[in-house]
Amino acid sequence: MTDYNLEKLFDDLLKKKKFDKEKSYTSSLLTNKNLLAKKIGEESFEVILEYLDNNKMKIINESADLLYHLCVMWISVDVKPDDVWRELHRRRGISGLDEKKSRLS
Repeated sequence: MTDYNLEKLFDDLLKKKKFDKEKSYTSSLLTNKNLLAKKIGEESFEVILEYLDNNKMKIINESADLLYHLCVMWISVDVKPDDVWRELHRRRGISGLDEKKSRLS
């Protein structure tokens, strides 16, 4: 179990891209941008609510839902986990406050 990670989730979901949208939730999300965006918003909000409620188990469950939907979104726009890791690596060693200021310029 400990060897399952975001890249493996991404790869599993990528395989479902070609599945029949009538039989695959992932495939149906990939064909409905509005639904996918709505689900990401819902799952984000649910993580926040559980965080504010200090409910660790529900934070875990909702985080899993959010990561799933985020990976589906990445697939829909051809973003790879490595693209995100590269951006995070680029920001490494830069103050979060300074990094945010640089985006405003």
